[in-house]
Amino acid sequence: MALLSADKLLPLLLGAAVGAGGIIQGLHWRRTAGPAGAEELENQLRIASEENAALKRENESLRSLAQGGGEMPVPQEFIDRVEKDLSLDFLSSPVIHRIAGEELRDRIGAAVESRFGPAGIDDRQEAYTLLGWLAGDHPLLPELTAVQAVGVRGWFDEVSGEGWVTDRFRIEDIPDQAALVRLLTRILLRQHFPPPPAYPGDDADRARVALHQGTAAGSEARYYAASARAIGFVPMKQDAEAVRTFGTLAPFVRNLSLFAATAGKGYADALYVKGSGPLLAAFRNPPQTTRAILQPATPPAAPPPLELPPVVAPDDPAGGDYLGESAGELGLRLWLDPAGESPDAAGVAAHWVNDRYQLFAVGETEVAVIWEIELARPEAVDRLLPPALARLGALAGAAAPATPGVALTTPGGRHLQLSRPAPGRLRILNTATPDTAAKWK
Repeated sequence: MALLSADKLLPLLLGAAVGAGGIIQGLHWRRTAGPAGAEELENQLRIASEENAALKRENESLRSLAQGGGEMPVPQEFIDRVEKDLSLDFLSSPVIHRIAGEELRDRIGAAVESRFGPAGIDDRQEAYTLLGWLAGDHPLLPELTAVQAVGVRGWFDEVSGEGWVTDRFRIEDIPDQAALVRLLTRILLRQHFPPPPAYPGDDADRARVALHQGTAAGSEARYYAASARAIGFVPMKQDAEAVRTFGTLAPFVRNLSLFAATAGKGYADALYVKGSGPLLAAFRNPPQTTRAILQPATPPAAPPPLELPPVVAPDDPAGGDYLGESAGELGLRLWLDPAGESPDAAGVAAHWVNDRYQLFAVGETEVAVIWEIELARPEAVDRLLPPALARLGALAGAAAPATPGVALTTPGGRHLQLSRPAPGRLRILNTATPDTAAKWK
C-alpha cells in the first residue's frame, strides 16, 4: 500500500476528525438529555451543526493551503444560466480553482508581470514616471496587483482561461454566487474569443479587456437584480479594506481599473440590450482602441500610422529602444487629468487620433522618453496646448506653465520640453541632458 504524502494526509485527517467530532458530540447530547429537555436538545444540535459547518470550512481552507488549491465543483445551474445569458455554450467544462488568499495575490502579481513580457513592467514603470502618469512613490506592479487582489471574491486568469476563488468562498452566499457568474462569463468568452497570439499593445489590450470585463460585470449585475426580484436581496456594502486600498492607489492605476468597470460595462450593456447578435459581433470584431469604448457612436477604425523621429543615433552602440507604446485616448485624458474628473480634459482628449511614446537609451547612462500625440484638427491642438503646458510645468515643479520649445529643468535635474512639430501634433520630451532635448524642437 502506497503511503500518502503529508500534504494529502493532513486534509484527510482533519476531515475525519471534523466529521467524527460532530457525530460524537451529537450522540453525547442525545444520551444526557431527558425528555423534558427536547427543546434544549434541538438548540444544542443546531449549534453543533453550525459549529460543524464552520469546522468544515476551516478544513477546506487548510486543504487548500496543504494542497496548493483544489478544483471547485461548479453547480450546473450556474453554467446553464451563463450560457443562456450570452447565447453561447461552453466548449469545455469551466475550471474554477480554490486557493488561499495570500497565494492568490502572488498568482495575480505573477500573471500581471508575465502579461507584459520580460522587463515590460520595469519599462512601463520608468516611462509612466518620466511622462507623469505615476509618481515615484507608486510602484506599478504592486498597485496593478492590489487593484485585482484586495477584497476579491474571484479572479479570472486571462492566460489559462481559468477562474480562482479564495478559501473563504461560500457558494451559499449570494455575493459569492454573483462572483461565480462573473468568472464563468469570463471563462465562456475566453473559450470562444481568446486573446490574440501576440500582445496587441496597451491601448488595444485595454479596450479588449474592457469589453470582456464589462460584459462579465453586466452578467454579475443581472444576477444581483434577479436575486433582488426573487428574495429581496441587494448587494452588501463594499469591503472596507478594498475601499481603503483603492484610495491609496495612484490615480492613473485607479482610473485604469475604473475604465473597465464603468466605461467597459456601459459599452457592453448597450450592446446586450440590442440582443446577442450585436454583442457577439463586437467580440468577433473587438474594439482596437480605448477611443472606441469611450466614444461608441464613433465608427471604430484602426489609428493611422504614426512614425516617430529617430531617437537613437546610428553611431551610438550603447543606445537603444526599450519600449514603444500607445497611450490612447484614455491615456491622454488621464495625463491631462489624473483624477479622471475633468470634462475639459475629456473634451480635448476626444479629438485623439493617434499617439506613440518611446522609452530609449542614449549612451550608457541616459534614459529618455519621447511622446508624440496626433489630434484630428489643428484647432484641437490649439485647445490641447494650454493644459498640456500647464501639466508639464506642474510636473517640472515650475511656478508657471512651460513654454513651447523651451526645456524646463526639474528638481531632480531632468529636462522637460513640449513642442508642436506639425499643426496637428504635439511632442513631449523628458531627457537627462539639454543636448538630448535640443535634438527635437
